[in-house]
Amino acid sequence: MTTTILLIRHGQTDWNAESRWQGHLDIPLNDTGKAQAAALAQRLAGWPIRAVYSSDLKRAAMTAVTLANALNQQPIFDPRWRERDVGDFGGLTSKEAKERFPEAWTTMKNGLLTPPNGEDWRSLRARAAKAFESVAGRHEGEMVAVVSHGGTLANVVAHVLEIPVDRYGRFRVSGNTGLSIVEITEERGPYLTLLNDTSHLEKLIEPTSFQSAVNR
Repeated sequence: MTTTILLIRHGQTDWNAESRWQGHLDIPLNDTGKAQAAALAQRLAGWPIRAVYSSDLKRAAMTAVTLANALNQQPIFDPRWRERDVGDFGGLTSKEAKERFPEAWTTMKNGLLTPPNGEDWRSLRARAAKAFESVAGRHEGEMVAVVSHGGTLANVVAHVLEIPVDRYGRFRVSGNTGLSIVEITEERGPYLTLLNDTSHLEKLIEPTSFQSAVNR
């Protein structure tokens, strides 16, 4: 008996395109993001997905609704799947954040950074792991989808791979509507079978701009 969890990052927002920190700020999908969500839904429409879970933030919720509609389902919203609260970095580019909060950047280690008044990485890991284990326990032997955010999903993957919190930064979950897959069996436990796949977006954009677009 195999449990399959599809981990999906939300579609693009204007702030993604501008490389701005979003965190808990509720930014909706832009037109590109809506097209990405539709392409994802078309890809997964025939898969035996029993439930669609989602962060309640607009960019994830809009992506999840598009997918759930294709499956004739209603998404289940859970704030535990939200992105990290980035505190005072919200709305800033990394360049702006570094200029305004240089002391925070001096504490960075292995790519780990705690924004002022934001959620620390260990708290995010614990929240993401708890959300993942809850869904896995509720749907043994089934396939379910989770629509969430890059930082949160990266911590789920790191939890599955048993990567220590202080070693984050060895991979990224950066593609908008990128699909990662975790399978769980009694014999092997959880293991990653796909990471950040965005092949469903190839028909939306010119080949020369494909890589830069999916990395936003």
